[in-house]
Amino acid sequence: MALSMAPGPIIGIFSRFFIDELGLTRTEIGAVATFHAFAMMITSIPFGVLADRLSGRYTQVLMLLFVFLGLLTMAFSWDFWSLLVFAGIAALPAAGANSATNNIIVDNVPAGSRGWITGIKQSGVQIGTLAAGLTLPVAAAHLGWRMALALASLVALVGIAATLVIVPPGAGPWAPARDPGERSGRLPGAVRWLSAYGVTMGIGVGSYLAFVPLYAQERLGMRVTLAGTVIAVSGASGALSRVVWGRIAERAGHPTVPLLAIGALSVGAYLATWVSAYTTPYLIWVGAVLVGMSTGSWTSVGMMAAIMVSEPEQTGQSTASIVLGFALGLTIGPVVFGWGVDTLGTYDLPWAGVTLNFAAAITMMLLWRFRVRNQMERGAGHAT
Repeated sequence: MALSMAPGPIIGIFSRFFIDELGLTRTEIGAVATFHAFAMMITSIPFGVLADRLSGRYTQVLMLLFVFLGLLTMAFSWDFWSLLVFAGIAALPAAGANSATNNIIVDNVPAGSRGWITGIKQSGVQIGTLAAGLTLPVAAAHLGWRMALALASLVALVGIAATLVIVPPGAGPWAPARDPGERSGRLPGAVRWLSAYGVTMGIGVGSYLAFVPLYAQERLGMRVTLAGTVIAVSGASGALSRVVWGRIAERAGHPTVPLLAIGALSVGAYLATWVSAYTTPYLIWVGAVLVGMSTGSWTSVGMMAAIMVSEPEQTGQSTASIVLGFALGLTIGPVVFGWGVDTLGTYDLPWAGVTLNFAAAITMMLLWRFRVRNQMERGAGHAT
């Protein structure tokens, strides 16, 4: 998970290098991040089906191969369009990683222990963000950003070897892991609510990862390396938080319980980041910690919910539907945020828009909770 999701944050971490050496504008940086998310969005469902039919192990190997190819080709970018295409290749692992790892959990971990394991594997995303934020700006400063990306791509080859050695084989390659004829048809309604919530989280995450390093440099006067550390702090906070949220999600009565809390924390996180330019720069670090605890950790709840509400043979598809919603938000957020900054000449309205986006997420979860409660009351009335 750390390797598969790392290319997204890397776009934001290297945004200054892309602007200075490739001549990109902020809108084009947002467009690269958006296309990265778009490629993730349109391939999430096919990769989800593939994980159900092929097995999580071999799907994971395929995703790590795309990490290697994506990061390596990004290192050879020469203009906006080449970076756009190569960032699209690097997006493919993010589309299939959750489906692959969720299937591995369903196949190998008994119910009751899946919350912790799901949280731990989701924390890989934040560990990857932490590692990228701490190491890549320093490596780029000493070796150049191209060499830094090329060296990072080699780590994916280590991940492939580890997957083949550690993860139980399960079904062989291209042999269906489960009988497609046993599928029960439509995905649960809960998946649609989770997917819609994922859109709002994607808008926030995409905007934050793509622009908070640049915001820290331009509005707070931070150096490139220190601005990259803001992303690293959010990653460190999220690594622990994802494990905790995974356990909470398995024990909560309904997914809306933790998701409401995450929505409220997200509002506080982005407000702190926004007002750091007007109060004290220390608030951007408070915001980074809160982002890791909230927006950056919501997928632990989403992925655990996908496992809990789905039939085993539909785990990959349910996961992919939630990832699709998240990727749609990732597609919308960066380009709109970047366009807003370039057009209006200020970060204020884009930050305000993202904050209101989280208010919409809270409202959505309240509506879902209200609907579930009404359905339960009607069911109890019919029973009596």
